[in-house]
Amino acid sequence: MKLCLWVDDERPKPVDTSECEWLIAKSFHYAITLLQYNEFDEVSLDHDIASFYGNKEMTGYDIVMWLVQRKVDGTFYVPPVIKVHTANPVGRDNMKAMIDRYLS
Repeated sequence: MKLCLWVDDERPKPVDTSECEWLIAKSFHYAITLLQYNEFDEVSLDHDIASFYGNKEMTGYDIVMWLVQRKVDGTFYVPPVIKVHTANPVGRDNMKAMIDRYLS
């Protein structure tokens, strides 16, 4: 069974769990912690996750950028499958563009 990460502060993980054992993160910080300590087969990201660092809102895009930086540095395992499930069309397009350019 694959180890998968679901990052979303509102939506529940997928109902069909036959392929994945889902770990759930509802914040940027918890998602990063889970990514640092697990080798996920798949990650599915929401954009608007209501997470803040000081006054800065941290989004799914920030998680993608964190992964991009680690891949560029060559210092981190990047999951082979990264999906975006957000309802935010601008956020989705921005996240997918970075995933396609740097993480595919």
